[in-house]
Amino acid sequence: MSTPHGSVRRARRPGPRRFCAVLGAVLAGVACMGATHAQMQASEVQVKAAFIYNFALFTNWPADVMQADAPMVVCVTAQHPLQAALEKLTGKPVRGHRLEIRKINDGAVTGCHVLVFDARTPNGVRVDPAAPVLTVSDSPKSQRAAGNPEPMIALALHDDRVVFDIDAVAARQAHLQLSSQLLRLARTVQ
Repeated sequence: MSTPHGSVRRARRPGPRRFCAVLGAVLAGVACMGATHAQMQASEVQVKAAFIYNFALFTNWPADVMQADAPMVVCVTAQHPLQAALEKLTGKPVRGHRLEIRKINDGAVTGCHVLVFDARTPNGVRVDPAAPVLTVSDSPKSQRAAGNPEPMIALALHDDRVVFDIDAVAARQAHLQLSSQLLRLARTVQ
């Protein structure tokens, strides 16, 4: 869109305030929940799904990967505990694209922008390290089963809080740019 001076206005990127506000709202909702085990289990899943959504918001993919009208595709391995929570995010906007959740059964990640998998369980998923796919595991890298891909972002529980660790080298190898806000919020960055 043109401004009165003829320059083109750039789309605003979500800033650190928005990221913190979204995470704060999610965490406040979690804190207000009752303390039964089932509720705590559900809230952890919801918080992890919210983190994954925000990871997509604060990651830049190469221009040739994100076609104009195409959806942002989050692939999740079959029988993954986060699948239902992620499916509730279907249609949400992500950097000008609508979010689509796809369950993968055969290990094929073609067309995926984000891959969510359990690093502890062998799942047959193969990802070329140079492919622009943001790999996210909901378990620490130290618990990775042989044959599973290295996660770029590994979610973990620490003192009853969801935290995440980032492998920035792997992200750069895949031609993904993680925002500085995301890097600052990580527990560790390698």
